[in-house]
Amino acid sequence: MMAPDEERTEESLDNPLNKRFDFERRPLLKLLSAGTMLSLGTNTAIASGDESNGSDDEATSSRRIDPQYGFATPDATAVPENLEPDHVVELHTDEPDDPNDPDRTPFFHFDPSGIHVNAGDVVQFTPESPDHTITAYHPGVGFQQRVPDGVPPFSSPVLSIDSAWLYEFTEAGVYDLYCGPHHVLGMSMRIIVGDLTEEDIPDYEDTFEGSQDPPLLAPFSREFLEHELNETNDANEGCEWSWLTPQEILDADVLDPETIQDRGTVPFRDVLADIDRFADETA
Repeated sequence: MMAPDEERTEESLDNPLNKRFDFERRPLLKLLSAGTMLSLGTNTAIASGDESNGSDDEATSSRRIDPQYGFATPDATAVPENLEPDHVVELHTDEPDDPNDPDRTPFFHFDPSGIHVNAGDVVQFTPESPDHTITAYHPGVGFQQRVPDGVPPFSSPVLSIDSAWLYEFTEAGVYDLYCGPHHVLGMSMRIIVGDLTEEDIPDYEDTFEGSQDPPLLAPFSREFLEHELNETNDANEGCEWSWLTPQEILDADVLDPETIQDRGTVPFRDVLADIDRFADETA
């Protein structure tokens, strides 16, 4: 987090990304951190021990992955054989070709941004850039619940390049996930588990609602972020949010659950093409 204006270094002021984000951040980020940073605590992703009293089939079925902390390894090439994933999702930071272009912000994203998996499948998340998490929208981390009932508030630790985090999706339903450090910059995705009918689609799929009691945040919208910017500092009046938002991602037509099921995977590029203000980036 950058310091207030009077404490900024000459180096930070010369950073073109900071110039795009040149407003008083402290009140906004203090608010956002209530939901974002809870997912970045001291969680350690673990797997159960190798010993098993059950049959080999039983051990294979459970994959030995913790339902809240998953399984993390600093070396993506060293995933144990019994945890071999059924699907792989990469986590990217897509910088603009011209870092001084004021109309092009970096894209922090999952790729693919939508996948369809079977109940019991293991998904491996592999960062191609540093400092990402994979975190479920859940009241346990201060957000509107956007995973099936009974699913715990699971999260990876903050991951570095060349590491991997694996999670077994055992319950059928719609899972909306985000990256803690980059949630405010639009880094979110959707996983459909099982073959869902229209009656199986939860209300949260297209309803973005927080609450006051208990205090829960919805995935951030552009309107919410611009309101916070303008409310926290008079100098920000009329400020527009130029980054992606998680609500724009999750509300894209191509991430409709039936579309994800039909296609199997939906790349980030297709999601971006569905958002009018960024559609030119995919031309």
